[in-house]
Amino acid sequence: MAASAPSEALALHLPFMDDACGEFIDLLTRVDEADNARLPSAWRDLVACAAENFAREDVWMRASGHAARKDHEIQHRVVLGVMREGALQAEEGRLLQVREMARQLRGWYEKHVQTMDAALALHLRSARIELPRAARPAKATPPVWPALCEAVEYVSSH
Repeated sequence: MAASAPSEALALHLPFMDDACGEFIDLLTRVDEADNARLPSAWRDLVACAAENFAREDVWMRASGHAARKDHEIQHRVVLGVMREGALQAEEGRLLQVREMARQLRGWYEKHVQTMDAALALHLRSARIELPRAARPAKATPPVWPALCEAVEYVSSH
């Protein structure tokens, strides 16, 4: 399933970041729309997506020397920890807490994309780094690109 394009308010105009944002928003919408029986599964899918996307961004920031990396990574760690706690709550049947968490997560995510991710996108563009979509050839200046590809592959395989 292809992810929806993010709204213009969340568009970063880097396809690989916009794709990740669209996927996250789609899964968050699935959580919002899930009945009680499907909520734990929908939340687990969202947590898995967030973990993968946050790890990928963390790799990009480390590999490209992004100045705001530490603050950005801390946000990722804290939010992912809370989301994982939400998965435990969902499994225990505490679904109202998970629904409230999803409501608050949407607001946080929009702010995060418009601030932290926007700064990362600007940094990646200024560093002339463009990560490819699945089949598109790489376009970036060495030596950053090989390290970035290697790091993304490592994170994706673990």
